[in-house]
Amino acid sequence: MRGRLQSKKAWMGIVAVCVLLLASGSLQLPWGKKGANRMEVTLKQTYENPFVLSGEWEDYGIGDPFILRYDGQYYLYCSTKDRKVGVKAWSSDDLVHWRYEGLVTEEPISTSAYAPEVVYWNGSFYMYTSPAGKGHYVLQSDKPTGPFVKKTDNLGLTIDGSVFIDDDAKWYFTHAKFGGIMASPMTDPYTMGPDKQLNASLGHWTEGSTIIKRNGRYFITYTGNHVFSAGYRVNYGVNHDSPTGTYTIPENNPILISTAKDFNGLGHSSTVMGPDMDAYYIVYHNLVGRSAEGPPVRRLNLDRLVFNGDKMSVLGPTHGTPQEAPRLPEFRDVPGAAPADDMWERKAPAGGSETLLTRTGTGDRYTAEYNFRFEDAQTPSLDAIFAYSDSENYRAARVDAAKKELLLIDRTGGSETVIARKPLPDAVGIDLTKLHTIRIESDSTGTKLFWDGLLRIEQGSMAAKPGRIGYGWPQGAKPELHYTAFSNDAGGSSDMKAIKPLPGAMEAVHGDREGHASVRSGITPDGSDAVVLSSKGDGVSFPVNVRQDGTYLLSANVSKASAGASLVLEAGGVTKEIKLDASLFADRAEWMKVPLGEVQLKAGPQWLSLHRGKGEISLRYVEASLTAPVPEQSAIKPTAVGIVNRFGGDSGWTDYTVSFDVTLKEATKDEIGVLLRTSNESDHKDQVKDAYMGYALSFRSDKVVLSRVSYENIGEKASGTLSFKPGETHRLTVKLQGASMAVFADSSSEPLLKWTDPNAFLLGRVGLRGGSTAWTVSPLTVTKK
Repeated sequence: MRGRLQSKKAWMGIVAVCVLLLASGSLQLPWGKKGANRMEVTLKQTYENPFVLSGEWEDYGIGDPFILRYDGQYYLYCSTKDRKVGVKAWSSDDLVHWRYEGLVTEEPISTSAYAPEVVYWNGSFYMYTSPAGKGHYVLQSDKPTGPFVKKTDNLGLTIDGSVFIDDDAKWYFTHAKFGGIMASPMTDPYTMGPDKQLNASLGHWTEGSTIIKRNGRYFITYTGNHVFSAGYRVNYGVNHDSPTGTYTIPENNPILISTAKDFNGLGHSSTVMGPDMDAYYIVYHNLVGRSAEGPPVRRLNLDRLVFNGDKMSVLGPTHGTPQEAPRLPEFRDVPGAAPADDMWERKAPAGGSETLLTRTGTGDRYTAEYNFRFEDAQTPSLDAIFAYSDSENYRAARVDAAKKELLLIDRTGGSETVIARKPLPDAVGIDLTKLHTIRIESDSTGTKLFWDGLLRIEQGSMAAKPGRIGYGWPQGAKPELHYTAFSNDAGGSSDMKAIKPLPGAMEAVHGDREGHASVRSGITPDGSDAVVLSSKGDGVSFPVNVRQDGTYLLSANVSKASAGASLVLEAGGVTKEIKLDASLFADRAEWMKVPLGEVQLKAGPQWLSLHRGKGEISLRYVEASLTAPVPEQSAIKPTAVGIVNRFGGDSGWTDYTVSFDVTLKEATKDEIGVLLRTSNESDHKDQVKDAYMGYALSFRSDKVVLSRVSYENIGEKASGTLSFKPGETHRLTVKLQGASMAVFADSSSEPLLKWTDPNAFLLGRVGLRGGSTAWTVSPLTVTKK
């Protein structure tokens, strides 16, 4: 391992110059100076979705991927091809370059092993899998690469089992079911208690769940509805209180979806911490097709996750273009028994202890990780040192073997103070001769101390201090030191550094703030933070990576109080000022997605900036969508995607007008609808009926109803009275401009109904909904605006 790490030392030196540095508590991005002198955005190390790995199951690929991070390494597991025996695994240093590790089990029950997931705890690796989807088994190994041995009989609980361990060391098991994810408490790695259904549901069969905890919040991701559906997708929920409580389902769902012919069926994700120990990544598969034997063929994908308060977003999904690779830490190495002199300094024993320190130190914000094990049960203690200035001044996380405690120590002027102490998780049964991990996160808000991934101590009064990291132990003891690293990021600060792919959305708090632009916490409906631009020179700039040349519609989500102000947009070499006119805002909405206009962008990395023009603007996020020209006039007869819904036109159409005739042929309770601004359409018998995102204008015998549809989330938003008698025809015209929609009947100049959507779909196709023979709808005439 150390040889591999040192081989990358020169490259890491370049990265260390380019990554964000922290000085005097201020965050500085790698692009250096602001404004016109800002450095060019470049992609230094890249990867591209989807991955194709050596050793994949032939005519099957990688489906239901799960990645375990252990001792600084990554281990990938995936579903086994039907009727084949064994579970395959790969390993990686960086989430990009993967080495095939072969079969990690060949137990007979691993035939058709679906969705294997692996958990490490106190020296053992536990694998959970449901062979052929017929209930779960638990297998155990002493290594992540096996061999895993069967430890239980069939435990049932359908498929797609996943384990979450909370900070209090309590275990939970989630699994798939029709209508929503099920969750059970666990009394040990092999035993699940009574389960309950969570509100994590995609309205039909729901599977592929994962729970993580970040900044005090539980985030659950889940997938549905059917693996062969183009609309297979990933949603998430957030909960502040419990992993098995009621989740809030934010409005930016689904966070992963694409129904494009060459990239669809995205799902069964898992989440993993990146090499810098601050970033998170979502790993998932896409559907290629059906194998000759029937099972699905799938490919592996990886995209960056970012967080903003209660909001989680995917920077993607990306496909077929180079993306920024996960960043490596500023320092990483395995010191082992013979630490390299150019990376480590060994201090001579003093005061009965020995010390090993990195030669380089952290900035004012950092995450440090220490992996180690005690040589034997007689080793009394070990210090994970950080903020080291000299032998009289440093901090440490101390493992007290006798008391089975974790202590946070502050040594100042040679005097040692215990700031906090906490029992080690499962102290009675813990085995310190097995590998364990300490992680320190420290910034201006305080210091957090994690043991084996569980938050044990949080000290808000201990703001970060820079310094070296390392180890200390009593003279004569011989701890075994494993992977050790630090990055100059903590608490999600790396989200600001990430180059954002376009098309896509960008949180304002993840941009490079200029002037006196400030963050206001939790002021938005989804619990996310926003950036306020109130003074001359205030702005937010984003490093972006544009997928392809084209015309992009830019929009910004701003507060209603921003009405009347103006934003100055700089993108694609063009600068223009856009007034946030009050007419663009919905009457009752406090926040509004406002179109800013179309710009020409070239493919590749570049800057996109928004600055205050006039007034005060509270900015939540910015969105860029690839457009297609709307015809001057075109008659569209939607083609069948399924029996229920048919679609036509282009998903890149923005503002347009649609006209058509609706005729009621005979009395009926059925209804028919015209679909507007639809995207991500799908057809499969085992999914929700309305499998698209967009608007439905439905016709009943006595009224017209406008609904907003996002797969399982359907809401009626406006209606108007319009009576139909058998044999009667009405001429309807719908005008879609920005976030507003107005429907006119026959020759009336007054709208039958109108609505402004605060979270509007601004682009999409047209179509027909329903198959009732009692109604007919003429071809749809689409005109530009």
